Amino acid sequence: ELNSEVYGAFGASDKEVHKYNNGGNTWGSSLFTLPAAAISSLNFTLNGTEYLAFAHTGGYTYTSDGSNYTDDTTDTLYMTFWDDRLWGINNTGQLWFSLTIGTEVTDALLPLPAGYINNMFTGPDKDGDEIIYVATEIGLYAHDAANARFVKTGLVIPQHAQGGLGSCTWNGLIYYAAGMSVYEYDPRRGVIISMGLDQEHGLNAPHRGRIEFLIPTHKGLIAGVTN
Repeated sequence: ELNSEVYGAFGASDKEVHKYNNGGNTWGSSLFTLPAAAISSLNFTLNGTEYLAFAHTGGYTYTSDGSNYTDDTTDTLYMTFWDDRLWGINNTGQLWFSLTIGTEVTDALLPLPAGYINNMFTGPDKDGDEIIYVATEIGLYAHDAANARFVKTGLVIPQHAQGGLGSCTWNGLIYYAAGMSVYEYDPRRGVIISMGLDQEHGLNAPHRGRIEFLIPTHKGLIAGVTN
């Protein structure tokens, strides 16, 4: 979303940026072609200006008006906004932040092999303060900003290729997906609860496939599933 308009990246190998036409219930023609397929997107306001950014292999592309786009070559998979800064992380686990759009500063390095990251978002820590989390194939890592490092949390799983896809925060709790499983994690109490969608450890489960994303709503979480 940008300036109360909805945008999407699809078509031509997920490189084309389109804007949704509410009145016609259609997607408009391509506004811009990204250098590579979009991996994630983020709406944020930095220094008083609202932006929409698409992360893709080899960098990220941002716009403030939906018409003019700027390509940044700082390698980025996922982005989030915290402490009045834009944050990004690449495939090797290198975190960066930006106080001014287009200027990045290197921060912590995730102590895992390349290719383990499946999401990055913000959520409460054990004291209820908001911090950055990175969801990986083996569990959840918390960003220790004061020491520019990542710390393993209590949410640890056996390695799963889709572990962490779509993980998010909702109502003060963290929800981590892996395959068809969703784990609810309360960092303040250190409690982890298995929520489904797979039931009885996958036996007689009503769904098959994997969870691609979790979307918080007013009433609950929506799980987007690929069969």
